[in-house]
Amino acid sequence: MGKDKEIKDNEPKSKEFVIDTQSPYFLHPSDSLEINVTIVKFNEKNYDPWEQAIRIALKAKNKLAFIDEKLTKPVIKDGVYLAKAIVWKMVNSMIISWIMNVIDPKLHWSTTYVDSVEKMWENIWKRYSILNVPVVHQLKVEIASSK
Repeated sequence: MGKDKEIKDNEPKSKEFVIDTQSPYFLHPSDSLEINVTIVKFNEKNYDPWEQAIRIALKAKNKLAFIDEKLTKPVIKDGVYLAKAIVWKMVNSMIISWIMNVIDPKLHWSTTYVDSVEKMWENIWKRYSILNVPVVHQLKVEIASSK
């Protein structure tokens, strides 16, 4: 029995997961579920400025990789990456909460049933960014006709 404990204590360092303050996994003590990361509240019609405000906020918090598909959920294999996966879930949930806080409550039904912020972000983009194509066209027509 003592030998089993000794083997566990001497596991390779690759199984350790340390978070420093520069890591996207780091959550500052002031980060909470209730914060509004931007004053721009998404209301279906303001996707572009809202999307830009969220990107700026997440970049400032070093969390942009969670929505840009650069930091996906770690795959657990033989117990490796277990700690990383647990931390990923915590940070992912925090970011989902931050984004939900700046979406009009009437739109929550269309965004809440996801398990990753990456899927949530993609869903919102697919659903609402396309609405802006006619608006952009109309603005171009108005600009062209004012010359």
